[in-house]
Amino acid sequence: MNLNEIPPTQTEHTPSVFVPPPPFLQDLPVDLPVKLEVVQKRQRFLTQMGLLALVVVFLFMLSVNIGFLMAKTVAQLPNVSQLHNWKPTETTRIYDRNGTLIANISGDEDRIVMPIARISPYLPRAIMAIEDNRFYHHGGVDFKGTLRAITSNVKGGDVQGGSTLTQQLVKNLYLTPERSLGRKLAEALLALRIEKVYDKTRILELYLNIVYWGNHAYGAEKAARVYFNKSCADLTIAEATLLAGLLKAPEGLSPYVYPEAAISRQKTVLAAMKAHGFITDAQYQQAYNEKLVFNSAKSVYQFPFFVDYVRQELVSYLGEDLLHRGGLQVMTSLDPAIQQAAEKAVKTGVAQTPKGSRVDEAALLSIDVKENTIAAMVGGSNYSKSQFNIATMAQRAPGSTFKPFVYLTGFRLGLLTPDSIISDRPLVYGSGSTAWRPKNYDGVFLGPLKIRNALAKSRNTTTIQVGQRVGVKAVLETAKLAGITSSISENFSSLLGSSGMSPLELATAYATFAREGIYKKPTVILRLQNNQGQDLPLPDAKAKRAFEPWAAAMINSALQTVVREGTGKPARLASRWVAGKTGTTDETRDIWFAGYTPDMVGVVWMGHSRNLPLRGVFSSNCVKVWADYAKAYYALHPVEPKPFDSYYGMPPLPDPPKAI
Repeated sequence: MNLNEIPPTQTEHTPSVFVPPPPFLQDLPVDLPVKLEVVQKRQRFLTQMGLLALVVVFLFMLSVNIGFLMAKTVAQLPNVSQLHNWKPTETTRIYDRNGTLIANISGDEDRIVMPIARISPYLPRAIMAIEDNRFYHHGGVDFKGTLRAITSNVKGGDVQGGSTLTQQLVKNLYLTPERSLGRKLAEALLALRIEKVYDKTRILELYLNIVYWGNHAYGAEKAARVYFNKSCADLTIAEATLLAGLLKAPEGLSPYVYPEAAISRQKTVLAAMKAHGFITDAQYQQAYNEKLVFNSAKSVYQFPFFVDYVRQELVSYLGEDLLHRGGLQVMTSLDPAIQQAAEKAVKTGVAQTPKGSRVDEAALLSIDVKENTIAAMVGGSNYSKSQFNIATMAQRAPGSTFKPFVYLTGFRLGLLTPDSIISDRPLVYGSGSTAWRPKNYDGVFLGPLKIRNALAKSRNTTTIQVGQRVGVKAVLETAKLAGITSSISENFSSLLGSSGMSPLELATAYATFAREGIYKKPTVILRLQNNQGQDLPLPDAKAKRAFEPWAAAMINSALQTVVREGTGKPARLASRWVAGKTGTTDETRDIWFAGYTPDMVGVVWMGHSRNLPLRGVFSSNCVKVWADYAKAYYALHPVEPKPFDSYYGMPPLPDPPKAI
């Protein structure tokens, strides 16, 4: 059939004509709007128009502000062409209290700049896989990747962040740690500029040579030598993924301090490399099964635990960038002679423990009470073996060294005094097989005792009775006021020291006792200057009254009895008033002594690195270490002996007893 022969009705629509409704619909009434509906409709229209106008005005003002911000930011941006002449930045220098240099901290310390052609290809691939897998597909800012990261974060996923490698390079080169809209805008604009001036290979090369990898390693070559004692040219896939994983948190993922976290992160990077096609299945399996062998960590300065803590304090106060690049001058509280005396006392104390005792770690932390500075810090027995600072980072159960907070709570609330009588007797809480029957370490009960004697003999049942009377919550408040920052479980076992805390926390709290109830956060920084020699403000360490002087006098009096007559006898010093408390935890996993005078506080801890029960050692071993350190401390720092203050008619204790 010819198309022209098709009837019009088959190829096109005929004009529509009015068709009347069927008879059964013709009698329905017409729905006309009433006056109220007309008014409501008009009001809705006006409301919608008003909201639209507000949105338009808001967007206009926002665009104006963003325009001003962009103009200001663009005007302040540095010239990215300076990267052609990139040079290392200034070193931060750390001094002891005598002005002697003890460490250099630099963003370019021992940096060896390597061309990308001499870097193992697995390292940049591993970094791109976990940090910026679209590196070769964006112009400096990955809008698609940023949106994906935001979406994943909202959903609770765990993927790479929104910053590209170019943006991370910008952070390392130009920007401060400030967090603001202007800073993020500057970061994005600089990244876009850099991508226009330099090709991807040069950007990647700069990144690999500039970033910080932890453990004083700056740049890929230094990192490879620090962790694996080899050149970055020879890195395997497994080693490259370990290094790439460190970039998320260089110190927090250190394989020397947090080996499990470091390996877990390494496996994550390895999986990302496989997922993005950077390695084959066979390479993935081989790298997954490869056992990483790390280079022995070596200290680059004489007092590594102390210097590492100074670094941590500066980072928390000023940020990584200023510490590593700012050329700061930092005078610390370290007295080398006192520090060496502390290290000697700890080393000797560990060596003198019986064979088979299992004591392989020890720590000591000492505070100058008047100056409020850390006088000595021994973070472990061997820094090259472990850089984990037990003195400041460990969470170990303090045992009976926590008991003074229980009795101090009773003093604070006016419920008892050091000479109040309490009965050391059997206690039962609950019934049947689940009943709790707290016992003393020697399995006997001594009957009526003065509070000071109950503390001197470290009785558990009296401590529980006082804690029950004052309330566990009140005891935890006392500990917090004194300087304990760790979370403590609100139960009766916590009264006997079952919740973990660091020697630094315990020393800070006992310094509050020695300071007659005044709390101060101890510091290691005496003076801070910028690279122009101008003084910078020091971290805030305001004094705060934790409890009344008379309450502090009572606990000081009771704890002097511990040293005069109780478990702390070996801590006696010639012509000096000494207070303190021993501590031993269940199965003797931790042994402690926290001792102090009106001038100095020292906390000593001993234990096993894997928290195994100890054998043949007691808290008296720690008391001996404390006494050796204290004697050396006062020989080097001969302050005039003075007694603890007493208040409100409480008689002072007699002259100090003779030293043992």
